Amino acid sequence: MAKPIYAGTYQNRGGGRWKNVFIVIILIQILIVVIYLITSRGKKAEVETPVEQTPAAPAPAPLDLAPTAPFVQTETSPETKATLADAQAAIDGGQLADAKIMLDKLVASTPDAEAIKMLGDLNIRLLKSPMMIPGKEYYAIQSGDYLQKIAKNYNITVPLIKQMNGLETDVIRSGARLLVYNGNFSIRVSKSGNTLDLMAGKQLFKRYSVGTGKFGKTPSIEFTVVDKIVEPPWTRPADNKQIEYGDPENVLGTRWMKIVSNDHPEITGFGIHGTWERDSIGKQSSAGCIRMLNEDVEELFDLIPRKTPVTITE
Repeated sequence: MAKPIYAGTYQNRGGGRWKNVFIVIILIQILIVVIYLITSRGKKAEVETPVEQTPAAPAPAPLDLAPTAPFVQTETSPETKATLADAQAAIDGGQLADAKIMLDKLVASTPDAEAIKMLGDLNIRLLKSPMMIPGKEYYAIQSGDYLQKIAKNYNITVPLIKQMNGLETDVIRSGARLLVYNGNFSIRVSKSGNTLDLMAGKQLFKRYSVGTGKFGKTPSIEFTVVDKIVEPPWTRPADNKQIEYGDPENVLGTRWMKIVSNDHPEITGFGIHGTWERDSIGKQSSAGCIRMLNEDVEELFDLIPRKTPVTITE
């Protein structure tokens, strides 16, 4: 009589082997997920640029430049208070030019924080108004002109021309006159003061409070604005995924201005941008970029063109 074939026992052995393989695969997948979760915890560490990650680079020697804007005086003297009151009265009375003269002299001699803020707000108001100030002039529109061409010739922006002249559209006509401004804007950033000074020539035009890089990550070198983006996307460095504007994870706020250094081309990924984190302003809070309140970066964005020089000092 033939011996029975124990097929069932053979199949059980094979099934057990495949079961073990399946368990191993599951364990490997769990391990991969755990590793991903651990490494992804660092995703909030921002490298604040839409498209680039800032590489590690040797720190250049700090710039030893004489300050072009004064430091802030912490206490306001009675004389300064009196001048501020006179300037405010002039503003309230519509004598904006007189107020500017008073504030320019005061800021040059006594770097009072209230005076600096009042001067900056007044300068912006005067710039965007029909009133004439140093640097403003009328331009007669020629045949073939358009706003972008005029803005480029005067090294300003189209939004600024439109604001100065109350234009709703880009349409202009030959023979008409436009107010333009040749303020020769530049930017100075103080890392120790966490301030950004908009300079018109050698004069302080407006000072903004900003956030700079933690642990000195913002390089103290000269940059140039090379690109400007409204409502910028952000490329997350952990996985190079593009985070669109409006996503809570996007750290760039409402505006992005990319800056590069001709002297240090190896240093990339830096810029001036907005933020919704208001408590991060006025301190060293970023991964290296200059961050501003959204309303401030929007104002600055409309004032400065590409190729504006940016100098960052200690």
